[in-house]
Formats: sequence, structure tokens, C-alpha cells
Amino acid sequence: MYSSTLTLGAPLAKRLVEDPPNYEGPSGLGWILAADFIVFLPIFLITAYTLTHVYPTLAAVEDPLPAYEALPIDDDGTPKPNDEPAHTAQPGQPITASLRATNRLIRSLGGWLANFRGFGYYFLVNLAVIIATGIISTPFFVPSSVGHLLALLGTAPLSTTWTHVVITAPSTKSFSSRIPPVNKVYLATWFPTFLFWAAIQASVILPTLLAYAIGLNLQTGETPSGSDAGKALAVAGLSLGIQAIFVIPAHAALARVQASLLPADEDPLVPFDRSFAGRVEPEIITGKGFATFGAAIKTIPRASWIRIYLLRIKVFFVTMAAFSVFGLVLAAEILIAAAITGNKN
Repeated sequence: MYSSTLTLGAPLAKRLVEDPPNYEGPSGLGWILAADFIVFLPIFLITAYTLTHVYPTLAAVEDPLPAYEALPIDDDGTPKPNDEPAHTAQPGQPITASLRATNRLIRSLGGWLANFRGFGYYFLVNLAVIIATGIISTPFFVPSSVGHLLALLGTAPLSTTWTHVVITAPSTKSFSSRIPPVNKVYLATWFPTFLFWAAIQASVILPTLLAYAIGLNLQTGETPSGSDAGKALAVAGLSLGIQAIFVIPAHAALARVQASLLPADEDPLVPFDRSFAGRVEPEIITGKGFATFGAAIKTIPRASWIRIYLLRIKVFFVTMAAFSVFGLVLAAEILIAAAITGNKN
């Protein structure tokens, strides 16, 4: 390969010298598109990273504050008699029930740039998963889906540390020093990680099988018929259903199990019951010190499930709105550029 490249390179270089291409640089539309990319890039990163990964993780970890019975007290500060009625104090609204409240919480950690907290680590973790998948799958002829599972399991300490980074206040500790004990991470997260992987696989494989079964034809260049639109809706509905029933709960459970491995000297940004309603005892008592998948799922009340799903819906509409605005701006610029070019001609 190296020698053939050199052989072809010599005549190509000679041709470029004798007949250089006529290139005048980017057109006006090219500069506009470059400016659009620069302006909208932070918005795309916020929608693709912060809203899609950070917010749902905080929502999964957050536990509702319990109501408590207020003790009746006289004006002088002394307790009232026992026959006096007591009032039950209700907890406030969870932080992640509101996108604005969640945004205020994150921005309080470091301004607008705090929206990208943990992004570099997230990129490195996913890069490690991709590389590990290739290393496992290619030389050993392992199916890529199985290689992906093994890569997720192998990089569990890294993904757990990323979860700790995004659910806690900024720390001066390095990423490597925040990695929990590896043996505890594997014991705690292998089963939730497997279920999360299985749910994602199901959300892709089952809709694909349904598309083949009902004869959905969406080949490029062919005009879809009315029946194809109905079939596409059925496939999309199945995919969304699997996401709602399996993927989102699996992610919530995995995030909560990872949060249970948070060191005792670090506090989450949102209310979090480390005891999981008494299901998890301190490590000094049992030697375990982390939540199981069952404990993570069972300690999410109905109100929290509603909050988690509503957050996902809000994120979806915000993302669609952002891409719609970008599309409208881009279309307007293209039309204006075409009109100017037409007038010049």
C-alpha cells in the first residue's frame, strides 16, 4: 500500500503543478453555513449531551423528600399539649421536575459552561467502549452486539465515575482518583448493565424484525405508499414502546446503582436516599455497601416515574424545537442566497 501510494503520488503532484485547480475559496453561502455551525454547535451539544444524558441521570438519582409531621409549638417555643392537632409538612417540588430548575442548579456550579460538565469524560468513556468493542469483536469473530456488551461491562468503572462526576459538585480530584473500587463496581453494575444493554438491543432488533415481517419498504428512490406510512408508524410505535417500558427503567436503575457507589464524603446535587428506604445497609455492617437492581427499581415511587417520563418528553420537544429553528434558519438563508445569485445573473 505504501509503495503504490508513492507511485501514484508523483504523476498526481506533477499534474497539480502544471494545471492547478481553479479554487477561489468558500462562497458566501459557505461562510454562512460555517457561521451557522459555530452558532448552533453549543445548542446541539446541550440537546445531545446535557439534556439527553445529564438531566435524565439526575432525574433517576433524585429521591422525593418525605413529608414529616410538624411538632406543635407555642409562641414561646415550648411544645403544645399532645391533644393539639399536628400539621403534616409537605415536601417541595423535586428539582428535576422542571427543566428551568435543573438548568439553574447546573448553572450554579459554574455558569453557562457547566452545561458541558463531564463531557470530556463522557467522550473518553464512549471512545473506550468503541475501541473495546472492536478489539473484542474483530479478532475473535464475536458478534458486534456481544462485543458491545462485553465492552460495556469492562468499562463499567469508567461509566460509574462519569455518573459520579455529573451528580456531584465540581471537585479538584482527578477522574482516575474518583474511580470506585473496581471489584465493587463489577459486583454492583454487571446485572443492571446487562439489562440496559438488552433493552437497547430489543429497541433496535424487534422493530427491525417487525419492519421485515410487515413488508415495510423504505428503500431510497422509491415513493412510499400510504400503507408504508402506517407500517412506519407501527414500527416507530413499537420502538417507542420498548424505550418507555424497558430502556428508560433500565437506565434509571443503572444510574441509581452507580450512585449507590458514591463515596460517603461526596454528596449528590439532588436529594438521594443512600439507604434506599432501608434496603441498603452501610458497608461497615454488611461489607456490601451498594444497591441491587431490585432495590434501585423498588425505591422509585409512582410520582418519580411520572417525573422521569415527563422529563424525557420535555427533552424530546426541546430537541425538536432546536432542530426546527435550525432548519428554518438554514432554509431562509439558502433562499436568500439563491435570490441574490439569481439577481446577479
